[in-house]
Amino acid sequence: MKICIFGAGAIGGMIGSLLKRNGIEVTLIARGNHYAEIKKNGLVFKSKEYDLDICQRFDVHQDITNIGKFDLVINGLKAHSANQTAEHVSQLLHKNSIIIPTLNGIPWWFFYKFEGKYKNYKIQSVDPDQLQWKHFNPSRVIGSVVYPAAIIKKPGTIVHIEGKRLILGEPDSYKSDRVEKLSKLFFSSGIKAPVSKNIRSDIWLKLIGNSSFNPLSIITKTTLKDICENEETRNIVFNMMTEANKIAQNLNIPIKLDIEKRIEGAKQVGDHKTSTLQDFEEKKPLELNALIKSLVEIGKLTNTKIPTINTIFQLSKYIAVKNNCYVE
Repeated sequence: MKICIFGAGAIGGMIGSLLKRNGIEVTLIARGNHYAEIKKNGLVFKSKEYDLDICQRFDVHQDITNIGKFDLVINGLKAHSANQTAEHVSQLLHKNSIIIPTLNGIPWWFFYKFEGKYKNYKIQSVDPDQLQWKHFNPSRVIGSVVYPAAIIKKPGTIVHIEGKRLILGEPDSYKSDRVEKLSKLFFSSGIKAPVSKNIRSDIWLKLIGNSSFNPLSIITKTTLKDICENEETRNIVFNMMTEANKIAQNLNIPIKLDIEKRIEGAKQVGDHKTSTLQDFEEKKPLELNALIKSLVEIGKLTNTKIPTINTIFQLSKYIAVKNNCYVE
């Protein structure tokens, strides 16, 4: 199987390193100093959890012109970049190519094959011009929920922080041959990739945390532990999670959620800055559209009252715009 990772950042680089170590042919698409370092010296992957400190040579490119077609494209770009590069990435696909988007938040294909009146609804906040729907075709998609944490320590070096779990699932929850095959491939490479019985439920379960903690973290400029220990911010998180859960109920998406346990779990992570706060401090574009604007949109779609989510979205957007890191 020919695999391309488009966006070999922290998570893409981690997945690529583990697949390559397992003898699988992997092509990386990277940019800037990260690309230059990988091209010159290879990609370093360090992980205490995997007990690895390795450097591997890759076929790596900045320009995808004439690099061929791939059986699997793992799109490691964040939501705003994925939308902007959809036509570009489509050049890597042949008739039967599979796409696995690994972005946080609500994916553009979320309502593909959805049961009910919202079937094939196109989410404006994550795919405003339907470029991904048009250029990728949702029938190619296998959904994912990514739990590992990793960082680019410096150009050409990925450091794995924690986690090995990456859930896979067909949009219609069917256990297809292709998703089973990919699950086995990932497991054999050290990535725990179970096949979901309901990928939308798994996406929503992670989203409930990210849509609450991440936007709030750029408003408060504090860590998960701080947010959870302060009574006022803890109550805000509780209300946001409750509202997000109500949207899921109105969509008939089953969610097994104990909100207090979820907040306590985040507290135990300790003095950890959310990825959104880290991006904010580095003046990078933020994933607010996929993480929370999408919830605002779907809340309106389902006539769900979500006053806390609406308020936190507006406040976080205001701060992001003021600091030039909001992407429409």
